[in-house]
Amino acid sequence: MDFFLALFPILVVLIGMLVFYRSGSFVSVVGWILAMFVAVYYFKTPWNVVWGATLTGIVKAFGISLAVVFTMFLIFLMRETGALKKIIDYVKGIARNKEEQTLFIGMGFGSLSTSLGMVTPAMFPPIFLLLGFSPIAAIGISILCYDPLTSFALFTIPLTLPSKVAMAFGIKPPNIESLNDFIWDYTFKVTVLLPVISVIFAFLMLKVVGGKEAIKKNWKAAMISGLMLSVSALVIAGFRILPVEIIGIISGLITMLTVYFIYRRNNTQEQSKSIFNKEVFIACLPFILLIIISLIVNIPTIKMKLENVLGQTEVIRIIADKKEDLNILGNVWFWIMVVSFISIFILKPSGKQLRNVFKLWITRIWGPFLAYSLFFAVAFIMAWSAMEVVNGKLVPSQYFAQYNMDRIIGITLANVFGPAYPFIAPFLGLFGAFVGGSETASNVLFAKIQWEATLSTVGANAFMWIYAAHAVGGGIASAITPSKITNAAATIGVGGREEAQFIKAVLVPVLLMCAITGAMTMIIVYL
Repeated sequence: MDFFLALFPILVVLIGMLVFYRSGSFVSVVGWILAMFVAVYYFKTPWNVVWGATLTGIVKAFGISLAVVFTMFLIFLMRETGALKKIIDYVKGIARNKEEQTLFIGMGFGSLSTSLGMVTPAMFPPIFLLLGFSPIAAIGISILCYDPLTSFALFTIPLTLPSKVAMAFGIKPPNIESLNDFIWDYTFKVTVLLPVISVIFAFLMLKVVGGKEAIKKNWKAAMISGLMLSVSALVIAGFRILPVEIIGIISGLITMLTVYFIYRRNNTQEQSKSIFNKEVFIACLPFILLIIISLIVNIPTIKMKLENVLGQTEVIRIIADKKEDLNILGNVWFWIMVVSFISIFILKPSGKQLRNVFKLWITRIWGPFLAYSLFFAVAFIMAWSAMEVVNGKLVPSQYFAQYNMDRIIGITLANVFGPAYPFIAPFLGLFGAFVGGSETASNVLFAKIQWEATLSTVGANAFMWIYAAHAVGGGIASAITPSKITNAAATIGVGGREEAQFIKAVLVPVLLMCAITGAMTMIIVYL
């Protein structure tokens, strides 16, 4: 019963989307309300802790939710002014059919963009729609292209931030002496698991676009692009050739070039008709500025200075001793907002065009913002369940060991699977990312659970592999994360039915990829 009730809010979310075709924003509200009530009335959590967890989740989600909000404004502005069409026409000259466009933009540019902190579910659906893709395919590719290198998103925050948190929790696997050791070892082990998964994602993208026929005609290109993306990351991580923060950028660029030359070789008589002229450059300038600014502000020394500019003025108290530093100038959403504002002067929309942009933007941002915020809130409600405030500090209550929702899920799985626990580890990552809306949230919130479950099943030596499998499972989860799907659907004005159709199309492959990741982890752990 404890295990079922801990999972109950998430099961309702899945049923709401898959069976009743409700949107991610709607089910996020339902899931949040259910999570609050089961936390309070069954898992012995005071209301003030639940509200504190909700506020923390909303604030923690700003890094994604506000990035989505301002990315949507930028895309709507580019579409209304015709800039997006100019880019599309140029891309059509480089990648001429849907399958090539899928691999070039999806596997290559999607991974590069994700690594730079761009939100592809907000940015790409209108692009694919203008390229002639169906709404389902536009949503599908935009979400799936976020997945193959999700661990390297936002300059590898899904790996570096959880590493810092894990060390702070006192998690210290054998042979890990420093934070730098933890980050590099974690990154390498994640990349070892990626080649098979990245290739499957390439095939899945083709299936969403053109079914089995698309896979049959383009399987070689899909396999090569998936391998180039993941193996290049593996080589860089294994030999520590470049900083961890730029692995995804380099691998995405390599994949774009690979796809381009694969199709040019197969069509040697065809020459690109696209000319990169001044108009195309101006149309691309918002993206170019965003890439340059993202690179600059994420240089560690610059990022640290930006985060400290506002000091204590941007620190807010949540509950008891829990505070959140908004780090406004150090967050990518702030710079997307800046680029969006600058782009008004670059693209020079008419008064009517600008009014249309704002009208559409205000109408469509609420669903994605609500979904990201409330799914993060659910994650923190579960993490803080059975906690209480004592002497001004948030601490585990006397019921924590028995009634914390995350512990119940993790320990139950460990008890059920025992020595086979490495197989189930990526499914816990899948679950965490589904709830929290991001791999980062999953890796942070479940670090301690994975550590305890690993110690009680296969021993500390296996932890880094199990934690890496958890991260890969969290990355795979992006394909079915309601907040991302709602985000993508909102940018092209479709709703719950299309969201549900996409989840149904990819749910089985997602579970299969997690099973493959688990099987690989089992083999590695017991070798």
